[in-house]
Amino acid sequence: MKTDLITSMTVLWGATGMFVADVQAARAADGDSAGDLPQVLTPSRLPQRLDEAPSTVTIIDRAMIEASGARRLVDVLRLVPGLQVGYKNNSLPTATYHGLSDEYARRMLLLLNGQRIFQYSRGVIEWNNLPIPLENIERIEVVRGPAAAAYGSNALQAVINIQTGSPAEYPGLSARIAGGNQGIADGFLRYGGRVGAMDYTLSVSSVGDSGYPGVYDDRRNTSVSFLGEMPFEAGGELKLQAGFARGEYGIQDPEPTFPAPARDFPVTDNFQSLQWRQPGTRNDEWTLTLSHNVFHYGDRGFRNDQLLPGVNLQFDYDIQEERYEADVQYVRRFSDAWRARAGFGYYQERVRSPFYFDTDATLSNEVSWLAGHGEYRINPAWILNAGAMLEYSSLSAAWLFLPRLSVHYHWDDQQTLRVAYSTGSRQPTLYENNGRAIIRGVNVPLTIYGAYASGGLNPEINRSIELGYHWQPSRSASLDLRLFQERYSDYIGTFYRPAPDLPTMLPGHLVLDFANDNPIMVRGLEAQWDWRNPSGTRLFASYALTTIDAAGTRFDAGYEDSAPHHGLGLLISQAFGNGWQASLNYDYQSGTQWYRDQPIDGYHQLGARLAKRFKLGSTPVTAELIGANLLGPVSDYLPNREWDRSVFLRFTIDH
Repeated sequence: MKTDLITSMTVLWGATGMFVADVQAARAADGDSAGDLPQVLTPSRLPQRLDEAPSTVTIIDRAMIEASGARRLVDVLRLVPGLQVGYKNNSLPTATYHGLSDEYARRMLLLLNGQRIFQYSRGVIEWNNLPIPLENIERIEVVRGPAAAAYGSNALQAVINIQTGSPAEYPGLSARIAGGNQGIADGFLRYGGRVGAMDYTLSVSSVGDSGYPGVYDDRRNTSVSFLGEMPFEAGGELKLQAGFARGEYGIQDPEPTFPAPARDFPVTDNFQSLQWRQPGTRNDEWTLTLSHNVFHYGDRGFRNDQLLPGVNLQFDYDIQEERYEADVQYVRRFSDAWRARAGFGYYQERVRSPFYFDTDATLSNEVSWLAGHGEYRINPAWILNAGAMLEYSSLSAAWLFLPRLSVHYHWDDQQTLRVAYSTGSRQPTLYENNGRAIIRGVNVPLTIYGAYASGGLNPEINRSIELGYHWQPSRSASLDLRLFQERYSDYIGTFYRPAPDLPTMLPGHLVLDFANDNPIMVRGLEAQWDWRNPSGTRLFASYALTTIDAAGTRFDAGYEDSAPHHGLGLLISQAFGNGWQASLNYDYQSGTQWYRDQPIDGYHQLGARLAKRFKLGSTPVTAELIGANLLGPVSDYLPNREWDRSVFLRFTIDH
């Protein structure tokens, strides 16, 4: 492991040398001042300069997505310091920030243009089945740290906000096809136009491959998405968004507790939102957002007669979920020194799953919230950010007060120091609080509970303190450092206990249950730098040092090993003449163990991309040769599941 770390740090040191050596050239090209720094919206829901936001943010832009050669969103996130990505199987990629997660990303919030997208009943983010193709993503803002003051529940560890471009930026037709080994066969088609005053884009995407070698693990994801924007003469704007995604997955349990059959199952997700934005007359603005999401997991109806001799068991994993959400925001600038945001909202989540809850009834949870954020410039050097959310959940029947405070000091026009305190929260999922996972006999009156939740759980709370440093020597170079400590209280852990004394239960049977655990401490250091030079070189590098102290916890769950102690990400791209471009992406994770699963050794991943832009007549075309896992097979979740090398060709046409 020490050798792996030395190798990775050597790669990073060499790349850093390039960065430092060329800072003076960047200053000469861009000017001595930081100039127009990138703005971020996600941390406070106010547009702010990157060095003045109350949280540390990683920005992944379109150029980085393309240079990475990634086919899935989750793989792009490997570049984010402290963020860990793994695949339990081809249909179930997952990600976690600072560990403490199992196969589901329960403690991060995923947003699409500011609207939450996740499966509430079990806290699942369906990374494979998002109702937006990767080709339509222009920018990803990752808030590293809790952000419940802005978003409430599930913003416990981090917030990932996927942002699409304006439809007016994509006129005409764009098409992409890709094919390679491991059954890779992808297609994408997008058309942008105008109807009346509305600019729109309509996209269709299909992504498929055969997954892990030697396992029934194929997948095919199809999505359709629409985005429309219509301005008003009074200065307002109406934005319409809709998406539908369907995944078809082959599944085969790698280490089955029972010999479940290899099978196919579908997952569907559809999403609609309407947003109206209207400027006021006093340097203010109103925004109203309405959204609706429906999720369906359809792994149902298969039988197994090998678990218990003579007993034919019926499995039905079917889940139907629906969410309605309303959000109102008001922003006002009172002076050059002071501006503020206030908002309130409501959402209702409903789920029906006889398997997971042992009832045909629909269960629900309702959440109401009131929040605000203020930014005050004390003087040119000092900035104060303060915000809070008051949230009520019908499931826990409790009000939560979730504050955040940050103080920024501009050392000079290039360097900024930040001290911040923030809180995160996660309400228990319906499954954690009400779960009754059930299997019934077909030929005998037998009932087996896989889970039997005791209920009465408290929300998880994360209290975070961080010290940040941001250096922006030019518009094309930035360095960000973050030193942090996070304290998790009422962490919801899992354990097994004797089954309730029910007449249909097996004697001595154990069931899965959930309970709040004792505090967990997470400490670490994160660094990232982003640099471009006029010759067409782009370097993005990240490093994370993470330690977890769970000595006083009740459950022996492997918390302390759930995050890699060292993590390193690197993306280097170079534009050459005549339309040529090449890039390398590298990921290193030290040994780890996903929560309650098997330990895996540290690993290196290397990918490469070679691209050529040319024209067929007047039509721009891009041809790409992309390779992944070029250093050899990699296990990133389970030791017996290895991703092999993959190579594919991809062609993009813009007309």
